[in-house]
Amino acid sequence: MAPKDKELQEIYNRIFTDAMKYTDQFNIQMVAATYIAIAMRLYKSTLSPEEYDMMISTILETEIEPYNKNGKDTVH
Repeated sequence: MAPKDKELQEIYNRIFTDAMKYTDQFNIQMVAATYIAIAMRLYKSTLSPEEYDMMISTILETEIEPYNKNGKDTVH
């Protein structure tokens, strides 16, 4: 794994662990909304308007598996 990939995996793991701790105290949708709001502000602060639009499109088009915290198919 390339050094940048290792860094990305490390920060992902740390932030994911924190997020899961927050779901013990707060509604999971509140946690998700907070993280996405922070992410969008960070992207908006560092990307050009065109790059920001491309990032949002990429996010919307990317298929992901839902998190299965309690053995259910969905959390809602």
